[in-house]
Amino acid sequence: MSKKMTVGVIGTGGMGASHVRTLFESSQAVSVAALADVDEKRMQVLAQEVSCRKCFTDPTRLIEEVDAVVIASPDSTHAHYVMHALTLGKPVFCEKPLASSVAEIREIIALEQSIGKKLVSVGFNRRFDPHHTSVKQEIDEKTLARPLLWKGEHRNPQAMYHNSGTFILNNSAGHDVDSARWILDSEPKEVFCSGIRSRDSLDDDACDLLIMNILMESGSRALAEIYVNASYGYEVSLQVVCQEGTVQSNPVQLTTTKHAGRQMGRITDDFRRYFARSYVLEMQQWVASITEDRPFKGADAWDGYMALLTTETAAKALKQGTVCPIERIEKPTLYQGH
Repeated sequence: MSKKMTVGVIGTGGMGASHVRTLFESSQAVSVAALADVDEKRMQVLAQEVSCRKCFTDPTRLIEEVDAVVIASPDSTHAHYVMHALTLGKPVFCEKPLASSVAEIREIIALEQSIGKKLVSVGFNRRFDPHHTSVKQEIDEKTLARPLLWKGEHRNPQAMYHNSGTFILNNSAGHDVDSARWILDSEPKEVFCSGIRSRDSLDDDACDLLIMNILMESGSRALAEIYVNASYGYEVSLQVVCQEGTVQSNPVQLTTTKHAGRQMGRITDDFRRYFARSYVLEMQQWVASITEDRPFKGADAWDGYMALLTTETAAKALKQGTVCPIERIEKPTLYQGH
């Protein structure tokens, strides 16, 4: 039998507010009992909207007050809050990246291992996107035989934060790495990365269109394009080439207009709108996992580790102009069979 639990959300910006509303509107199993943010005005407005009575500017106090935690604060804060939740034995859902460095994630993994139970879930939402899950199902059914090549395109209308190649890899490309690992069911073995500065108006050190070429341990490959200044809108597409055929996701268009001899499709420039359904399904699944004490079907701490390890290695390859091996630790028993 499911139980009612209290959830606190750290960070009330774009993703944090989205998660708060999903928890409030679509889950009867939990209550949004507390919010935390340094922007008190923004936090108070959201708290009033969802009838949340407790607000904190110190997230550690929130963690101590609730049964489970959602972390949607700036990347650099993730590891600290995750570790604090783990020391108290509380389930935590953390937006990607799980930490700012591989070393921090290894500390998280070590602590979770000592607990002996997976309490950390990571927000790689493509695992819940119907377009991606349909491709995954086709691959798993084996009708197309062995997958050989994963190809992904990940485009933003404009850079949200920085045009630095290293930042884009660690902040955005983790989604692509996780998608490739999940769909190909194999770990990355080595990676090459190249990139270009798309516009003369950008800083000289900008590298805002990146290509990652990843060799997987299975022998298959993943080829990812990440372009953060594509201008026209937000879009993610996927194709997998197999021995006996191909399978691909279909582009998401909000509307199609036919007029004066032309057909035009309208797409969004907001990733939250583009992936709206996946975010709801992801949060609902996480709630079910903590209230019914069953495994989360999404990403765990190991997945967070492999995504950041691969993107950090890709940043090294970008700087050196060489193929770089991905040197991972042995996968702990706790995460095997996931």
